[in-house]
Amino acid sequence: MTAPGPARSDAKDLTVAPSASDILKEVAEKLGPTPVQVERTLAEANITLKSPTAADRRLRIIRLRASGTKHSGDDFTVEQPFTPGVWAIVHPDNSAGKTSLLEFLVFPLRGGPRDLPPDVRSWLRHLSVDIAVAGRAIRIVLDVDNQPHPQLRGRILAGESVDQLLAADDEALRLLATASGNEEVSRCIGEFFLDALRMEHTNLWQVTGGADGEGAPQVHGWASYFGACYLNPGGDEILLGDVAGGLPGRLMELFVDIPYSTALTQLSVAGKREKKTITQGQRRAEGDAEARRTEREAWQTELADVTRQIEAWRRTAAQDISPLLRAADQAATELRGVRALLEEAEQTLTEVSAARMRAEQGLLDARETWQARRVLGRLDPVCCPRCEEPLGSVRRSEEREQANCAVCTRPLPEVDPETAEALLAELEQTLERAQDAEREATDRRLRAVEVVQSALADHREAAAGLEQGLATSQAHDRLRDLEIRAAELRGRLEATGSTPPAPPVPVSAQVLAATEEAVRAAVDAAAKQLFPAMNEAIVELATRFGVQNLDSVKLDRAGKVNAVKAGVKTTFKRLSRGDRLRMRIATVIALLRVSADRGVATHPGLLLIDSVAAEEVTEVPARTLIAELQAIAAELPELQVVLTTAQPELVDALPKDHLITSDGEHLF
Repeated sequence: MTAPGPARSDAKDLTVAPSASDILKEVAEKLGPTPVQVERTLAEANITLKSPTAADRRLRIIRLRASGTKHSGDDFTVEQPFTPGVWAIVHPDNSAGKTSLLEFLVFPLRGGPRDLPPDVRSWLRHLSVDIAVAGRAIRIVLDVDNQPHPQLRGRILAGESVDQLLAADDEALRLLATASGNEEVSRCIGEFFLDALRMEHTNLWQVTGGADGEGAPQVHGWASYFGACYLNPGGDEILLGDVAGGLPGRLMELFVDIPYSTALTQLSVAGKREKKTITQGQRRAEGDAEARRTEREAWQTELADVTRQIEAWRRTAAQDISPLLRAADQAATELRGVRALLEEAEQTLTEVSAARMRAEQGLLDARETWQARRVLGRLDPVCCPRCEEPLGSVRRSEEREQANCAVCTRPLPEVDPETAEALLAELEQTLERAQDAEREATDRRLRAVEVVQSALADHREAAAGLEQGLATSQAHDRLRDLEIRAAELRGRLEATGSTPPAPPVPVSAQVLAATEEAVRAAVDAAAKQLFPAMNEAIVELATRFGVQNLDSVKLDRAGKVNAVKAGVKTTFKRLSRGDRLRMRIATVIALLRVSADRGVATHPGLLLIDSVAAEEVTEVPARTLIAELQAIAAELPELQVVLTTAQPELVDALPKDHLITSDGEHLF
């Protein structure tokens, strides 16, 4: 602000902050590298340390223009000029368009509306706002084409002066930027204001953010900063802005112009990111060490087992297999010999069994007939003695049954009974001898079988011994394999025996930590001098705005008010809804006042307040608040406040040309 209010020594006597070179030098002396190396390390983390200089962030609305077509088909046009001071958009009826008019201002200034009803937004065809931004004459134009799927287009134009801006058409102004689509338009407007007001994106660390849930930076741009201009409703529990956490404190530090506050935020986020990386690396190292311990236990168990096998194979390898080979050969020879004897006994048994069977058959045939020729027939010719023609079975049958010679077919002569008896006795003796021979052959075979079975058992035993001996002959190869494996296991255990040392803290992390410490000291020193002045201003302003029994407030860098009412500590969310709004307005005005006392304009100087009296129970507190806002506007000539209310009697003290109202049912 260019016209400071009453002098306040606490703000004016602010200790000069150290330069960026001083901080780089301090960090270099602490860690060892040169200031250039420290600066290069910071640059690798996308951090540029700049000496603090006061920024001109004045933002003033000059003119609003809007046009479109309602759903009824009626066209509407809005053209409203603005000057510094307190402005009121007022109409006694609900849904008359008060919030929509305020959102017409918010839309091009913020890059997107916050609470514009969807139906009203669909009416818009053209929306533009003429503003003065840090002394520059700027026009932001938003157009919506009349298509089935309307497309938003945005342009940012610059004029040579405010007068030229007001008099010129869009085509006569210099085009700075253009964008299409809601997201691109919002991004374009946000980037323009950040650049024009010398601001940067703010990264706040979100502890549970990121894909791994272990923390990640949350980026905030112009739309979040605009929360210090477009105040939250009275019932909202956040002091400033749309995001709880560190953003309210960040807005206060930024707009009261605490030196290096942006750099401190960047360093804090970069340090936490580095710490997260280190922590994850340590966790991986611990996991690797645990896996290594598990592997070592498995290797030690395997080595013990291999060692036992080596000892056993060494004992086995000392045995001689020559006797086993000889025993196996001898057993095989003996087995072959007894098997030959068995075969001979079996052949003899077969022959004597056949002889016994023939003797039995001959005796049977002789006993079947009393005729002696049956005995003589034992000559049993097989063919004719003359022609050697074989005798058939028929002739043999006739010889037995009819006593006809099988050779000549004549009746056989009768045989003497005594001769027949002698022949039968001889046949019986022959049978007895055949039976004795068969029994002897059978005994020989049984003895031969027993000898073969014994020899076979001996051979099997010798073969098993030989097989074991042959396996023993392979012990040297197996032993060599086992000893190689044991050496491999011992090598692994020796190589992994010592615990790996913890990785050193990276130089980048050391630089970030040391720089953050140095910058934090500068920020703390400035806050200790500026925040007491803020506290005093908030108490004074909030009391003037109607907060009862307020003893003190103590702002902290987290954006908490820490109020004391009637001797009782009261958090911001414990305040009444009306007191929250008054405290919120008092905080922003205090920012403006402290900045003005220092001769800087670090807050845009613009306040937008919707439904200023919605939280009030009676008319008096609301009147008091608006009256005090008007008094503050006189104290800070470039302050611009635009508020809405449904109670015209609350703003009857405002100049008529600062009232935006209508006698009709709607404001537009």
